[in-house]
Amino acid sequence: MRRNRRVKKNSRFTSGATGIASLIVSSFIMLMIYWSLDARCTSIMREIGKAENTMKVLDAEHGREMARWNGMKTPERLDEKILRFGLAMGVPRADQVVRMMSNGRPAPGQIAVARAQAKKPMENMALAIPSKPRRSSRR
Repeated sequence: MRRNRRVKKNSRFTSGATGIASLIVSSFIMLMIYWSLDARCTSIMREIGKAENTMKVLDAEHGREMARWNGMKTPERLDEKILRFGLAMGVPRADQVVRMMSNGRPAPGQIAVARAQAKKPMENMALAIPSKPRRSSRR
């Protein structure tokens, strides 16, 4: 048989008060976590804004530099610089241009290559040799 236990009628801290206190403490902890995460998100947003502004500035600078470079490459500017430095240069003729392939050999069927081979067949043997794919040694 069980003994009768005494019930404390005058206790100060009952189960209802414990629940309310735990609710207040947990809500305070959640509020502090929310504030810290909000501050973190705000600082990240500021960093992103600064990075976007820097990107806009760099993009505008890139556009200005590209326009400047394209202006320097015009034939008039090139002729002006050639005359300024006293160089005797001109635009190459079509039969002087040799287009190369990615493997370092001249592309087949070009006028410049055919003329070079006709002028000096022995010295330009490298031009006549068909290209072979290079093999890389893997170890």
